[in-house]
Amino acid sequence: MVRSNLLARILWVVVFLWSKTIRFRTVNMEVREQFLARGENCIFAFWHGSLLMLLQAHHDSDLLIPVSESRDGEFITRVITNFGFEVARGSSKRKGDKALLSLISKMRKGKNVGITVDGPRGPLHKVKKGVAFLAGVSKTAIVPVATAARRSWILKRSWDKLVIPIPFTQGLIMLGDPIYVSGTSEQEIEFIQKQLEAELKRLTRLAHEDISAAGRDARISQHGK
Repeated sequence: MVRSNLLARILWVVVFLWSKTIRFRTVNMEVREQFLARGENCIFAFWHGSLLMLLQAHHDSDLLIPVSESRDGEFITRVITNFGFEVARGSSKRKGDKALLSLISKMRKGKNVGITVDGPRGPLHKVKKGVAFLAGVSKTAIVPVATAARRSWILKRSWDKLVIPIPFTQGLIMLGDPIYVSGTSEQEIEFIQKQLEAELKRLTRLAHEDISAAGRDARISQHGK
């Protein structure tokens, strides 16, 4: 327990200092601002491989994140809470599960939720039912979120292909248009799964194109001086 807490603390310090070197830019930030203006909360949905970049970019955002009750989940919980996020342990899709009930209760008090939609163990870039079910039962919109880094390392042996931005590079966070869920029928859940999966793949492609274009423009500008 002590060793796990120490490792989580060390990892937090390393990532926090690392994040200070990354220049983050957010595209479509007005999506979030519109929810804030209306006094509404939402569910931010993203790939598990984007988690590190989002922890770096949005630490201390007081976001609520569901984490599995596995042994890995215990360590992840310690890391995430060090970043200033709140955690709900358990499933986000089983009726009556304590995590789901806790999520809904806190969402009704205005909490925003962040979910790795292909977690906790994949398959890679396949949206699970949990996010659609949670949105349907809580009557809360889903906001797709994609990330990209101009230069990065990718952990190819990890199932989620975790993206680690190289120090002093540029990072990009791209928000998509909200997706609204009407109910929790099997047909609706399956429809939202497919819609969200397609949108996240589209946003991820656009995010990479955007940051690649920004890099080319910067090089052209430097050569033109």
